[in-house]
Amino acid sequence: MSIYKKYFDENFDNIVKNETKKISHLLDYDMFIICGDFYGIQKFIFERLSAKNASKVLRAKSAFIQVFTKYIAKYICHKLGIDEDYILISNAGKFEIISPIRDEAILQNIQKKINNYFIANFYGLSGMNICSVTCSKDDFNDKKRYKALRTKIANEVEMQKFSKFSLISRDEFVLNYDNNIDNHNLCSICNIRKKITDNCKICDEFIKLGRILTLKEQTNYKVDYLKDFSTTILIDKKLKSYILKDGKNPATFETLAKNSCSELESGVRSLAILKADVDSMGNFLQNSDVTDSFENFDTFSKTLDNFFSLYVPKLMRENYKNTYTVFAGGDDLFLVGSWDEVLKLAREIHKDFEKFIKGKLSISFGISLAKPSTPISYLANHTEELLESAKEIDEDKNAISLFGETVKWDSYLKVYDKLQNSFREFEKVVNNTSFLYRLLELCDMSKNIQKNIKNTMWKSKLNYTFMRNVGKEHLELLKVLDEMIEKNPKESKMFLNEFIYKRREV
Repeated sequence: MSIYKKYFDENFDNIVKNETKKISHLLDYDMFIICGDFYGIQKFIFERLSAKNASKVLRAKSAFIQVFTKYIAKYICHKLGIDEDYILISNAGKFEIISPIRDEAILQNIQKKINNYFIANFYGLSGMNICSVTCSKDDFNDKKRYKALRTKIANEVEMQKFSKFSLISRDEFVLNYDNNIDNHNLCSICNIRKKITDNCKICDEFIKLGRILTLKEQTNYKVDYLKDFSTTILIDKKLKSYILKDGKNPATFETLAKNSCSELESGVRSLAILKADVDSMGNFLQNSDVTDSFENFDTFSKTLDNFFSLYVPKLMRENYKNTYTVFAGGDDLFLVGSWDEVLKLAREIHKDFEKFIKGKLSISFGISLAKPSTPISYLANHTEELLESAKEIDEDKNAISLFGETVKWDSYLKVYDKLQNSFREFEKVVNNTSFLYRLLELCDMSKNIQKNIKNTMWKSKLNYTFMRNVGKEHLELLKVLDEMIEKNPKESKMFLNEFIYKRREV
């Protein structure tokens, strides 16, 4: 059985299947794997970015990471005098090149140029490390040796994180910032550099790239970041992903928030920020046959990447228009959008991912709701904390953090479906706002019985509240509420919050 058929549902074939790169003609007995790793990604994308202008550049900054990664991989091939066919992987801020040549002087010079570029333009908030390991043709023809090579590569990449910017060998330790910056000439987008016209030169380039990302057709984007090498990077549908457009520009976060609950007369107008990450990928790769060969690893990693970079944007484009891709690729997601659409999209992504990878891996989510004026750097950090909470639920993970609660996906969906069906059936009698908020209080009492003996009174309070607000003619609903709040108070609270938010007065 092929690695594709073993791990992936063939119903997704037309969207995500990839041709495995053929490398037998590249292999020799004395070779090197040259690796690149873009670090500080979250700081690079979000640090000091104002909420007002975030939508203009967020996706572009994320796309820049992939464009820059491809550029450096091509640059190394150019400097070493080898064909670009030697590039094995170039995706999500990482690349690997198999090379018959390892010229340390050339690689060190490239690393120095990269360091200077990031120090001069981004003041050391992020950067890219280059490292290399030896390998042989035999490493690619033996299961144990290839698995050991993958571990060797991962360890070397990790070690390089301790020597960012080669600070020990640098002549200058002090970073040079733009001089004489004040409130009148500070770039209103990055809040770091001095503006030239409306913005600084770099943010203008991000805005330009952002507009290219909204175009339907593929585009060859010319880049010369390190000045002594120029090339073009194809801006294809994987890089474009999906962004709601407002003319030539991405829609603002204010627009996304205003479009919340667009089918309802009521409802909260807010953003939702979603971060999702495949669970325990490192352990899975180490203990599966995915790393038995390059062919397996290449097929698996590309196909998994395509679920996030192609399939999820396709869902957004077709059914969740009021959304915005910050990052989609590798094994994770960062999305922003109208809060009601993001919650619905999260449930669909989870369902489809389990089907796509035949239940062999799970995915956890952190989702926060906020006003569009909330600083995007805060939202990124807060949502990252929610995702970490989801991943700490137990060893199996497969969890979601939402509305202040963290639960397993299976129990959340079970309760959501049960209450959704019941509330739909009794739609007219559950729209009493005070009754709904009382149910939230009872959920908190039920989940905190161990903390206070008085919380055991939640059942009697539920009966009293129900009879007063709904009536004994709907006892079937009372039975459902009693069961859900007793067994799954956190999941019930999550459903109730969403139900209330959709009905709250604007």
